[in-house]
Amino acid sequence: MSESSDAARTANLILVEQSGAKHEIPQPSATSGMIEARRAMRRRGLRLREVKLVSRHTAIARWKAGDQGWRRVA
Repeated sequence: MSESSDAARTANLILVEQSGAKHEIPQPSATSGMIEARRAMRRRGLRLREVKLVSRHTAIARWKAGDQGWRRVA
């Protein structure tokens, strides 16, 4: 599958709070999901421990919060 068709697929942004609560936010494309993921990680006040971008039950990207900031794990 080409990179352009990957970017056009719908995706879900999953925000996991420190408490374990999950919020799933539909995204029109993987590209817009990546942009929204970066925005979520920079927002003050959100107590997130993990951010995931998923398309068709497959993780496109995953980040975890640590002592030294966010790190991409997948």
